[in-house]
Amino acid sequence: MAKLANLLVATFGVLLVLNGCLARQSLGVPPQLQNECNLDNLDVLEPTETINSEAGRMEYWDHTNRQLRCAGVSISRLVIEQGGLYLPTFFTSPKISYVVQGMGISGRVVPGCAETFMDSQPMQGQQQGQQEQPWERQGRQGQQGQQGRPWEGQGEEGQQEQPYERQGQQGQQGFRDMHQKVEHVRRGDIVAITPGSAHWIYNSGDQPLVIISLIDVANYQNQLDRNPRAFRLAGNNQQGQQGGFGGRQQGQQQGEEEKNMFSGFDPQVIAQALKIDVRLAEELQNRRDNRGNIVSVKGPFQVVRPPLRQAYESEKWRHPRGPQDNGLEETICSMRTHENIDDPARADVYKPNLGRMTNVNSLTLPILQYLRLSATRGIIQRNAMVLPKYNMNANEILYCTAGQGKIQVVNDNGQNVLDQQVQKGQLVVIPQGFAYVVQSHENNFEWISFKTNANAMISTLAGRTSALRALPLQVITNGFQIPLEEAKKIKFNTLETTLTRARGGQPQLIEEIVEA
Repeated sequence: MAKLANLLVATFGVLLVLNGCLARQSLGVPPQLQNECNLDNLDVLEPTETINSEAGRMEYWDHTNRQLRCAGVSISRLVIEQGGLYLPTFFTSPKISYVVQGMGISGRVVPGCAETFMDSQPMQGQQQGQQEQPWERQGRQGQQGQQGRPWEGQGEEGQQEQPYERQGQQGQQGFRDMHQKVEHVRRGDIVAITPGSAHWIYNSGDQPLVIISLIDVANYQNQLDRNPRAFRLAGNNQQGQQGGFGGRQQGQQQGEEEKNMFSGFDPQVIAQALKIDVRLAEELQNRRDNRGNIVSVKGPFQVVRPPLRQAYESEKWRHPRGPQDNGLEETICSMRTHENIDDPARADVYKPNLGRMTNVNSLTLPILQYLRLSATRGIIQRNAMVLPKYNMNANEILYCTAGQGKIQVVNDNGQNVLDQQVQKGQLVVIPQGFAYVVQSHENNFEWISFKTNANAMISTLAGRTSALRALPLQVITNGFQIPLEEAKKIKFNTLETTLTRARGGQPQLIEEIVEA
């Protein structure tokens, strides 16, 4: 009987351990990372690696850094020179980007979605002495058989399947280009990319296009480990980019060239799959191409796309009618992936003499509900302060886009783990629950924050909606051992909710503290 009781106790203990492990896995937290966030010191981080290409460069933060490991993210900065094209690439984790500078054209390829952009005029193939192409041949169904027509297949009813939209009127020959959705991107745009969706970007402006990106490698949709990986459909990397986003993978040799996905297949297989000759299949492998993953476009870049909208126009028409999903307009194929948060009219908090803050989450950009990411744009003027706060349900990665500011961060032990100036191009990781304050002194301070939750929430430690304001006076007096009158000052003196003037306890006029 005693043995049976011991066996039951042991079995119950094993079940508890297994249940804990499964619970951690369901939350996307590998057991080996359970102590990654025991941080007693934070640092201002800068890129540790640069990969140069023909028409730009990719800069990476070391994703093995303990702070980034805690947040479960990887960060990169993409710089595309004028006329440069970032070749199609996809990742296994959700990606969110912010356009820091410039403008361009962006496209994504969502598997299974149809081409919805189509050229209205057929492309002519026999101009300037060009040789006739297979897709330009017309009216020959009765003159030659199926042999010699490898680009066409036999349909279910004996009809030839046409892989291209054709135009055949009185000798007019050509085909219409079709592709998935293409959008304009500009400074201030948030761009969301789903896992497995290849995306490309072309710089159509007159200055370098700079984009800061976050990949959520700890996201539940990433079934691999926490090492970011870039899968390229075209181009290669002669310098041997380490693991896709900085930080060399185990077993990868120094300087090992990274190629596109076609490079690993036998050219015969590619030729059979695409119904092309072997010579052309070998061209897809980019074996003799040393341009990198950002290449210069020779001549005009012509893709079907709508006209560019006016800068900072009202974008209310782009917002959903409400938080409800209707199941039709918000399919993965038609879902919006862009939202501009630099427009002052989009501000959630606005004070003319202090600054503004703008949030984008799943309510303003529904695709973020699927990615489980969000972002905040902040701009404060000199001698302004963002009241102390903490993130309730997300890690935050704060990247400075302009100016200079001071950030202080306090951990769960009440220790000051960061007290430094942050300037353009640097970032700070702020783990969930860590309290922090942002200040500007002699310069304005601008930043973009990525957060690892579709609807990230904050709690302030000072101000009209703060935790102190919600406490009873008796709790404050006994908790801090102060008189009742002093407790009233702590609770009621700060009337703002988010932004205030950083000038050491001086009272402010009522008209200065009204926030939109």
